[in-house]
Amino acid sequence: MSQTLPLQGTPWPELAARMDALAAHDVKWREGRAAVYVFNAGPDVEQVQKEAYLRFMSENGLGPAAFPSLKQMEAEVVGYGLGLLNGPAGSVGNMTSGGTDSIQMAVKAARDHARKVRGVTGPLNIVLPRSAHPAFDKACAVMEVEVRRTPLKAWLADPEAMDAAADGATIMIVGSAPCFPYGLIDPIARLGELAESRGLWLHVDACVGGYMAPFVRMNGADIPPFDFSVPGVSSMSADLHKYGYCAKGASTVFFRSESLRERMIFDFDV
Repeated sequence: MSQTLPLQGTPWPELAARMDALAAHDVKWREGRAAVYVFNAGPDVEQVQKEAYLRFMSENGLGPAAFPSLKQMEAEVVGYGLGLLNGPAGSVGNMTSGGTDSIQMAVKAARDHARKVRGVTGPLNIVLPRSAHPAFDKACAVMEVEVRRTPLKAWLADPEAMDAAADGATIMIVGSAPCFPYGLIDPIARLGELAESRGLWLHVDACVGGYMAPFVRMNGADIPPFDFSVPGVSSMSADLHKYGYCAKGASTVFFRSESLRERMIFDFDV
């Protein structure tokens, strides 16, 4: 529905009061009533989150030469993420605007890798369990890649079903750590073996667990291998605005090597 833009601006006190009134019926996330939308670590972290965001909200990360501060902060965040996720020597990554963006960048990199390195032509596909995030479907819709979802086994990805669904045009297989529907970590080690035996790109969607599972493990829990410690993992996604407790939107996408990440980068030269 179209609206006529007011001829005069609204004084800030009046606008602030209206915004507060609009929020009156929003979910009370500070009371723990928003399990998926807001990740709350308490008022002290919230204060740091907001003050840090406000300090740099007008700067633009697209200009690292103009804003080397942002470039340095991205490098440090990526480095810490790779450290938590057992990134090997030569592993790299970037910050993105969210989990969907990270997944889309990984699919783009895998697609271009399949075309330029493996020489795959014609229709392409990815193979993923029924429980994987729909962001993969969104990315494939944009890139015209077929999505092949496979049945679960005990609520987890079934490597045998994924193996059967993959073929020479498969650009990526996917595991979650954990998946959204059930909060379970797929058998990444077995998927890694499948990826290595078939020469496939394995992406681990750790958008939820990437900045939580390593600390759960540090506290003594038995967390199965799910990160770059599994040799077959080519890329990972992990959201900073979830259990990294950053302001939205912020995520990270990681690659085992620069040669894999370079397929993510878009270069325009005429």
